[in-house]
Amino acid sequence: MAITMKRKSTSVMARAYRPLGLTGWALMVATVASAQVQPTTGGWRIGASTGGYVPHSALIRAADSNDTRLGSGPAFSLDLQYLASGLVSVYANGVLGFGTITLGSSIRPTVAGPSNQVMVAAGTAGVLLAPTDWFGAHIQPTLRVGGGFKWYSFDLAETRSQVRPTIDIGLGFRGVGSGPIEVTAEVRYLMSSFDQGKLPTRGIVPQAQRQNDLVFAVGFGIRP
Repeated sequence: MAITMKRKSTSVMARAYRPLGLTGWALMVATVASAQVQPTTGGWRIGASTGGYVPHSALIRAADSNDTRLGSGPAFSLDLQYLASGLVSVYANGVLGFGTITLGSSIRPTVAGPSNQVMVAAGTAGVLLAPTDWFGAHIQPTLRVGGGFKWYSFDLAETRSQVRPTIDIGLGFRGVGSGPIEVTAEVRYLMSSFDQGKLPTRGIVPQAQRQNDLVFAVGFGIRP
């Protein structure tokens, strides 16, 4: 029997897109305007964070609104950065999220467990911008732009894992002190697609459905 799930409201998410975009553009303008900052190169940052994984898009949108969706869960990430200049770092990042799947009316009713658990892993790389003069010497806004791959693994019968390309965009803040320890907070938007043919569907023609996720994280960084 298909499991029914209440549709989550997306009004809060829609309101968040406008300030997210404006902040991103402002950060890029600030990066250009902050070119007089004395660059420091060759430094490494190693970071770890924990938070929440929040899927935004439905895996399968059903005509009766009984969609197949991923559910939220905890997330963990590791981050390695190399300071290429005073403003720009090159990063490599790994994210591991643990969620659930709610089966809608487009899934075959004979499908059962072993469980509804889903693991989502992402590996991305790109650049991270951090203007140093917005809020003084101890707080730095950050803008992350990169890409990589997202991996979905299901604990559900008749379902196959899959790997999809993803775009990684993140906005956050970094608290910098006089020592090697930093405090970080960030929201990341992972844009990708999902192959519905990997699920045990019925009554539909499988397609590549948009699947975008948010990751909220707080953590720390170490500058060796």
